Amino acid sequence: MGEANQVKWRGIRPVEPREAIPVQPFGDFGTQVAKDNYVDNSIVIIHTVTNGKTLHLCNISLSVYPQTDGYGWFYVRDTNDTIVYHFFRPRRLAYDGEMVTMTFNPPLQIPEGYDICLMSEVEGFFIHAFIFGYEV
Repeated sequence: MGEANQVKWRGIRPVEPREAIPVQPFGDFGTQVAKDNYVDNSIVIIHTVTNGKTLHLCNISLSVYPQTDGYGWFYVRDTNDTIVYHFFRPRRLAYDGEMVTMTFNPPLQIPEGYDICLMSEVEGFFIHAFIFGYEV
């Protein structure tokens, strides 16, 4: 360890190099989850959190390619299929696409059995979403 005698400290306390390395809250165990899915006029599940695990969601992205006016949702629902919260609710005009991203720091924890879903309410309202995180 670095200098233990506080009298000798000057500025920032000296440390050994390995003490300054940030550590993920879930360590080196866990399974990486990197998934995407696409929807047009329906609902799809991008990922269902594995039983006995918690998903530590790090970032998400959403791309909208509308050929017609419409809207959609990118959301999380619980084990009873009740929407817990929305990430994005895109509402766009025809041929007016968008791309948005969101980073969670610290990671958003999603319990076992919850679904991350994508929904398009209108035919021709194409949505693509990507998620990245770790299941522990």
